[in-house]
Amino acid sequence: MFVGSGAIWSSAGVTTGIDLMLHRIAGVCEPVVAAKVAESMVVALRRGPADPELSPFLAHRGHLHPALHRVQDAICQRPQAAWSVADMARVACTSPRHLSRVFAEQAGIAPLQYLRRIRLTTAEAALKAGASVGRAAEMAGFSSDTQLRRAWRQLGAPVLCPSATRG
Repeated sequence: MFVGSGAIWSSAGVTTGIDLMLHRIAGVCEPVVAAKVAESMVVALRRGPADPELSPFLAHRGHLHPALHRVQDAICQRPQAAWSVADMARVACTSPRHLSRVFAEQAGIAPLQYLRRIRLTTAEAALKAGASVGRAAEMAGFSSDTQLRRAWRQLGAPVLCPSATRG
């Protein structure tokens, strides 16, 4: 997504330019500073030069459905909120059943699965920024560090931080 040699760096586009700058900040300062910059920019601390995966904040967004984008934006802005499918449907101005259909058809994922992925990504960023597992769980909207650990295991996500698996 981006490459560099000495003082010259290049990225594939605008969003990878953001990734590049966060990578450079992490290299010059430290990863915690880059995570704080990403948080203040309201973007995910996304890819490095060897990580081509899209951020979960960008995944499932390749559709043109405005109501679904409103819901996804609201979830990304407040992942710690007590979201239910009914709450999401109110944001979309539709019924919960219709919202579930739209999510599946347009985004290829169920609403609560999308919420869980955003919450796990939020917790990951908090852990990388130095938050405790309990604080990361709180920031991401999990009711406890146990619930965060359980969600992490269910997703089969790699351990990001040794403290993330301690009981």
